[in-house]
Amino acid sequence: MHIDLILEKLERFGISTVSHSQESLLSHLKGTSRILHNWGCSEAICLAGLCHSIYGTESFLKVSATLDNREYVRNLIGTEGEKLAYLFGAHKKESLWKNLGLSDSFCVHDRFTDQQVIISKPELSGMITITLANWLEQRPRAQAEDQFIRLNEFRSSKEFLPDMAYQDFIRAYNLN
Repeated sequence: MHIDLILEKLERFGISTVSHSQESLLSHLKGTSRILHNWGCSEAICLAGLCHSIYGTESFLKVSATLDNREYVRNLIGTEGEKLAYLFGAHKKESLWKNLGLSDSFCVHDRFTDQQVIISKPELSGMITITLANWLEQRPRAQAEDQFIRLNEFRSSKEFLPDMAYQDFIRAYNLN
């Protein structure tokens, strides 16, 4: 399904009227997905990026689609994409970064269920990649004191990121 058609169907959740990082949520979702596409990510990861905040997140508490809408979203973006979008919204941020340095047994803490969720290495990679794209999309609008947040985490994530993503991180943080 074409991205514009997916966004048209997601508009039932009011994504064009919800504000996010001094933009509309719609603009942020499109921008995040565009970055992922430019990095050569899979369709599932690009579509997860298109919906990454639809259920809200630990720091973005505006819920556009309730969890009762997971099947609707799954039908729009596929099982893999929706699972990543759900995990992005559900995970507690610190639990994601605790996986860095591990070689297996990856998990995140689901804030909705208050349970640990076992994830695969590709799912971890997808979540970290979406997290970086999410941040780089909104970073130009962030406060000066926030411009370098998660520096150490992103630096330690190289093995989980596409090469182009890691290079964009290096450029954005002036680490060349």
